[in-house]
Amino acid sequence: MHKIFHNWFPVCILLLMSIIINAQDKRPNIIFIYTDDQRFDALGANGNDVIITPELDKLAKQGIRFTNANVVFSLCSPSRAALLTGRYGSANGVLQLGSDLNPDEKTVANYLQEQGYFTGISGKWHIGRHPADAGFDFSVYFEGNGTYYGRTIYDEGEKINPEMHCDLYCAKRSVDFLKEAAKGDKPFFLWHNPQTPHMNGNLIWDARVETTKKYNVTKMPVAKNRLDDLNGKPEYLKQARNLTQAKVYGYPDSIAIQQHTLEYYSVITEMDQFLGLLLRELENLELRENTYIFFMSDNGWMLGEHGFTSKVLPYRPSSHVPFFVVGPELPSSVNNSIVLNIDMAPTILELAGIKANSEIHGKSIIPLLKNENKTWRSSFVYEGMGTYGGAKPNLSVISDEFCYIETYDDESLNTINFRELYDKKNDPWEMNNLVLDKTKQRLLNSVMQEINRHKNEILNK
Repeated sequence: MHKIFHNWFPVCILLLMSIIINAQDKRPNIIFIYTDDQRFDALGANGNDVIITPELDKLAKQGIRFTNANVVFSLCSPSRAALLTGRYGSANGVLQLGSDLNPDEKTVANYLQEQGYFTGISGKWHIGRHPADAGFDFSVYFEGNGTYYGRTIYDEGEKINPEMHCDLYCAKRSVDFLKEAAKGDKPFFLWHNPQTPHMNGNLIWDARVETTKKYNVTKMPVAKNRLDDLNGKPEYLKQARNLTQAKVYGYPDSIAIQQHTLEYYSVITEMDQFLGLLLRELENLELRENTYIFFMSDNGWMLGEHGFTSKVLPYRPSSHVPFFVVGPELPSSVNNSIVLNIDMAPTILELAGIKANSEIHGKSIIPLLKNENKTWRSSFVYEGMGTYGGAKPNLSVISDEFCYIETYDDESLNTINFRELYDKKNDPWEMNNLVLDKTKQRLLNSVMQEINRHKNEILNK
């Protein structure tokens, strides 16, 4: 009997290992596309009948499209760090462009890699540490922002300067990643990061002429609040980069805004074409059946709202981003729940069967994907702690009904410089500051308590 057990024991171990491996193989693949500076309405699927984005529109209609997705700080590096960690910038260490995560921060890629996922990053990288140290097996990336063509790209350790558009090059390399992943026996995670529609290094949207010709400048939208005198807003905004740079572009002149919008839409159309390569290869490799595709932007962009350009500020066009998820058994539907970029890490980890760190601030949106009737957030805190473009530190509470902004003198957050309150239902353009309205006192007390909780539980922890 002992001899039989001795002979069969190794076989049983091999069978058990085989079962475990096969179980791991059934874990879903995950692709996360994170565009740069794409505002919520810069997508045909979100109701824009002018912009040309056929590839993304087709994909969005196959899954769950979220109409109320937001970032917790509207700036490139902090937004990427927030997505990777599921944590606010004040906790993960990234508040400025190019700054690095705190030494003990783990990214979603670190977690996935540890649990046997094949991980890859392709495109823009805007965080201090090397992608390999952030959990990526495969890395083809360019640092920060710069020219679209002839860009310095680090391709698996080799420094190159391909003549083609950097987003096209990285789309092709993402295709290569998929081909490699399809040959292996591991589930995969690909974080694909186009630079567009971020401007190039010369602060222009450098689309090809044949692309811009697809648009008619007279059909470009113009913000209704482009002539805002800013009298109900912090005084410093009259000297902030959002306004001074907008004047360089010719804002608030409506024709200048329309021409600028045409150029912005044009680079998004080119990005859409490049992404088509990636999406078609996913089909060709027959990987769609077990793959979740997330699409989101790192922040929005202002095209003349309040006379502004750029992002950073907590106003709606800056924080509101496109977001949809396509995947196994997900219905074609629309969801208006408030979801955040810090929700992405815990969501991905739950899909992969990995327990999230208790220090993660975001919430898994799996209940929303499953259409489960669970209590969800009704508001969130926007943490405007970076000072890019002369912006003063601010903390804001944003909900479907209102936006409350508390601006401070400095990063100590000890002295309130200015307060704003907007009724988003009756004032979607955020023009009428109601902070002195006596009928809003109960609401003001509530949101100020929410900000104090954020300070105590996150900022001062």
